[in-house]
Amino acid sequence: MRIFWVLLLITSLNLKCQDIYFPNTIESIGFGSCNRTDLDQKIWDVIANQSMNAWVWLGDIVYAEEENMDDLALKYSIQKSLPAYRKLSSKTNIFGIWDDHDFGKNDGGSEFRKKQQSRDLLFDFLDLSTDHPARSRNGAYQSYCFGVERQKVCLYLLDVRYFKEEYEKDLGLNQRYKKNNGSLLGEEQWRWLEKELLKNDAEVNLLAGGIQLISSEHAYEKWANFPKARQRLFDLLKENKIKNPIYLSGDRHFAEISVIELLPNYKLYDVTSSGLTHSYEDLEEEFNSKRISPLITSKNFGMINWNWDTRKIALQIYNIDGRILYEEILKIQ
Repeated sequence: MRIFWVLLLITSLNLKCQDIYFPNTIESIGFGSCNRTDLDQKIWDVIANQSMNAWVWLGDIVYAEEENMDDLALKYSIQKSLPAYRKLSSKTNIFGIWDDHDFGKNDGGSEFRKKQQSRDLLFDFLDLSTDHPARSRNGAYQSYCFGVERQKVCLYLLDVRYFKEEYEKDLGLNQRYKKNNGSLLGEEQWRWLEKELLKNDAEVNLLAGGIQLISSEHAYEKWANFPKARQRLFDLLKENKIKNPIYLSGDRHFAEISVIELLPNYKLYDVTSSGLTHSYEDLEEEFNSKRISPLITSKNFGMINWNWDTRKIALQIYNIDGRILYEEILKIQ
């Protein structure tokens, strides 16, 4: 992966505590999830032609046969050799976190016996150096910061697989799994996240993970299946007045933007972009009381664009032709 900015590994306290620091100001990032290497890949031509400083994978980078690490490695290799993806990675920073289909077990978590091997394959796909701080930890979580002072943005890639307690099936009609008050992130990752958020002092804080944070009514995987963990994150953000928090999620095979007001005039946004190669195009509706965008069921990818002069952020969902389907403009507080 070719890096346009000077990449500085964190070697001193002066650079605070993010894993990797880029001194240049970030102006645009792209993101998406749910990408099958055996389906049409034309969306990558559109993505590769966008102007962006970084691309962020939100999980399900590839779909591999469950628990088959050879197949997972093969699918990563196929994706990496795609000409349009090679074009993107040659000019853009690539970051990413996994979800279940690139983790190795559908809806899997801490019980998955090959999770360490899978983690290493993910990091190899992302071209993480051998001395990247994330390689010395359990799990796949990572952090990256860009810019300085009033233009500083930090990205926290959260691992909702490695430490997650195994689900218990809910035999009711409305939910797939019972609520679980156990571990989602694991204490090691929580300590890391708390330290990162409090010490980095970013103007915009991007958190990203495979599953949705705000939407809570649907039957599938979500932070709301772990209500104590979800509330812990809400409390961490609002009690410390973490500036301009935005969560990015994938998994759902559609796109939407949700918002929740944690305090008066203090909002948290969840931008879901899912379905790079396949989506629920026949889905007519799914109830989400916190949705502020249309429910976008066509194949899609997301982008965030910053205008630092006006101090505004554009949260955008694009279709496979590169047309903006929805845009939400936020003021940097």
